[in-house]
Amino acid sequence: MFYDEDMRFEFMGLFKKFTKNLNLVFPARQALDSMGDFQSLVAINEMAAKHFRDGRLSMKGIPPKLRTITDAFLESRGIDVKVEPISILDEDFQREVKKHSRTKTKAAEIEHAIRHHLNVDLNDDPELQASFAEALRKIFEDFANNWRKIYDELEKLRQRIVNVANQPTYGLHRKKQMPIFNMLRGEIFGEQPVIDPAKSKVAEDTPLYGMKEEERISKLVALTQELYGEIERELKLIGFWESIPARNKLVADLQKAILQPEFAAMPGLVKNRRHIISRLMEIAEKNHDTILYAN
Repeated sequence: MFYDEDMRFEFMGLFKKFTKNLNLVFPARQALDSMGDFQSLVAINEMAAKHFRDGRLSMKGIPPKLRTITDAFLESRGIDVKVEPISILDEDFQREVKKHSRTKTKAAEIEHAIRHHLNVDLNDDPELQASFAEALRKIFEDFANNWRKIYDELEKLRQRIVNVANQPTYGLHRKKQMPIFNMLRGEIFGEQPVIDPAKSKVAEDTPLYGMKEEERISKLVALTQELYGEIERELKLIGFWESIPARNKLVADLQKAILQPEFAAMPGLVKNRRHIISRLMEIAEKNHDTILYAN
């Protein structure tokens, strides 16, 4: 039922109101008459929070004097509020999914786990994030209400995400530099960062713009390192984003790097340099802390 987000939202509002009123009455005798219903709703709330990875269903809204009772009740039902939902990258993820009996429930678990991964773990890589989000949208468009097929396709998509998480970084930093690499790969060569093992051999053997895969990767890595070096140096300046002259200098330095002879011959790079530089600035601003402080 909670797959319907409107219904989930209505539940959250009513549950919050019920909890507030019960807290006002508790521990008077009249409150005890409603405690059974409250505990059942608490269990539903917690299981839904884990199933849909929806932080709005958090237990943080339960008042302290009711929280002790609810924690004890959930523990008696084998529901551990301290255990985080399992990551889609975990090898035990599918084992957890198979604990559900209904195909639609299994599909929903994978769907919302993927959405959570895209919003949280891929937030610093817009190219990957957009590619997977589009693949997810297309599954529901192509197989509307065919939950068996949706479930199968979602599991295939999850495996592709796992493959990307394990993809080679070619010596680049996964969090700091790979978002730039993936963006450049898409903008220059039109290659999607999503790894499809069935097509990877074709990509290696098929020349693109006269270049084999190894040559394309080599040039992209060198360009990524050059551009990243310019970005990292400038971001270390205090108040960089508030300084128009500092931002303009970085834009000029990025253009200078792109126009170097070793890179300028890459397809469309010079022609589309303003768009690419704009995207580089967006990545730099969004990933400011990651670029400066990530290990």
